[in-house]
Amino acid sequence: MGDSYNSSSMQRVQNLLKSAVPDLFIHSIYLDTNDLQDQKASVAGDLNVQILNVCDQLNDIPQLSNGFNAIGFSQGGLFLRSAMEICGLPISNLITYGSPHNGVIDLPPCPQGNWLCQKRNELLKKQIYKPNIQRSIVQAQYFRDVYNYDTYLAESNFLKFVNNDQANDENSKDWSYYDNFVKLNRFVMIMFLQDDMLTPKETSWFFDTDPITGDSIRFDMTKSFEYDLIGLKTLFNQGKIDFLTIDDTHMSIEDEHLKLIAMKYL
Repeated sequence: MGDSYNSSSMQRVQNLLKSAVPDLFIHSIYLDTNDLQDQKASVAGDLNVQILNVCDQLNDIPQLSNGFNAIGFSQGGLFLRSAMEICGLPISNLITYGSPHNGVIDLPPCPQGNWLCQKRNELLKKQIYKPNIQRSIVQAQYFRDVYNYDTYLAESNFLKFVNNDQANDENSKDWSYYDNFVKLNRFVMIMFLQDDMLTPKETSWFFDTDPITGDSIRFDMTKSFEYDLIGLKTLFNQGKIDFLTIDDTHMSIEDEHLKLIAMKYL
């Protein structure tokens, strides 16, 4: 969110990964080759359209045709997982950093005392499931309001589909999403223990939130796991899911951590 495919931070990541694995082929996914337009597309656009465009982009790269590993940062991790489910991308290892896999139940928090920001968030939340918002504001499309869950199921334009949340049981899920996702060799979910962007931070481990108590519901106690809606239970039982943590704020990643991830998973 707010970054671009060719930013200094993305260039840093590429340089670090190549320093750990010198012969590594790297492709930085873009929505627009113009840096400014690519940045804008991280907050405005229809995710269903964007993801199909990314699938076409990756399928046109010869070096990726026999399979590849993928790293998604923040919302990018959710989008990569969704692309694999929707398009059957041949991803082997999927590594996600602080990704809202089970959506978010609140907007990014405002700085203390920022009254204008707080009012803006209040206004956005009241309109977040309007059709025009669901088709145009990226972050609204993975807003999963557990306190108004029926509205979420009725109006969500994106997340309810890729998470199979609309399924009532194992048999009513979209099996193509399941079939594509369980082809993973390794699913690595990294949570920032001091995450100051995602609410709740545990969504990066695919936890849910109890609408009555507000407490986190463990990964293996969720409806998604119980009914194996996208294949999490299958991958977990096969020992293919790694839960990692970084004791820092959202997207604060040290160089050595990226190098270790490269050497282990890429």
